[in-house]
Amino acid sequence: MIRDVECEKCNNCNDIIYTHQQSLSLEKKRISIELKSKPLLIPEQLRLLRKILNVSLDEISELLQVGKNSYGRWERGEVDITPSMNLLVHNLIEKFPIAKKNLLEAELNAEIEKVKKVHLKESTSLGEIMRNITASTEVLPIVVCSKIGIQGEMLVRIENNQIHPESLPIPIAVNIIRLLNIAIEVFKRLLENSLKIYNYQVTFVHARTPSHDNDAAIAKARSINKIIEKYHGSNSQESSKATISEDYLRQLEKHLKETGSNEVQIK
Repeated sequence: MIRDVECEKCNNCNDIIYTHQQSLSLEKKRISIELKSKPLLIPEQLRLLRKILNVSLDEISELLQVGKNSYGRWERGEVDITPSMNLLVHNLIEKFPIAKKNLLEAELNAEIEKVKKVHLKESTSLGEIMRNITASTEVLPIVVCSKIGIQGEMLVRIENNQIHPESLPIPIAVNIIRLLNIAIEVFKRLLENSLKIYNYQVTFVHARTPSHDNDAAIAKARSINKIIEKYHGSNSQESSKATISEDYLRQLEKHLKETGSNEVQIK
């Protein structure tokens, strides 16, 4: 609601009316409020927008009717995006559901919550929940990688439980906790389930057929992982005991506190 705007009252009907100058003042206040209503987009989001829409710098500049040099400087973080252009880019994002779900925090969090409600169970591994974020929603791997601070190859290895959980760098593990919005105890359970699957996979190493085709190797790893996940899920009581060290968990807690929050909770 816009307050403290000068206006007039009609002598005949007592309705509120505005002079031309008052109308201009009202419009300026409305625009000012609208400009401030949208969070300022950061360079990373502007770069991701182009990747999500699969457009070139020339094409997005044409869409927005701005100079490509200006958009390029915003992308590189050389200058802050102006409030008016920030609103313009937000309006573009709003037109594409896939862009909204990947770039707007509230939309992204809502997508992840959907995944958690369906897939976050006692036997779920970290790989399974991470895989379902991109498999069950429109959230893109490049966005997950950007949020966590990793490259696509490492995301695939995490999804396939091919990484020993405690070899995950602490900052990356903390980023995953924040992305999923879960408590450390829940994250610990995900890691322990991943460790069980990882240990099973090690026994298959010598049985795997060597392949020079990277895509084939990834597909084979994914298939083996899913088979073991299914076995682990249906035989959780028989699964070998696997625990995450207290030292690793203490490092996680310490990093959470040092970087601003130790109150991440599962919803």
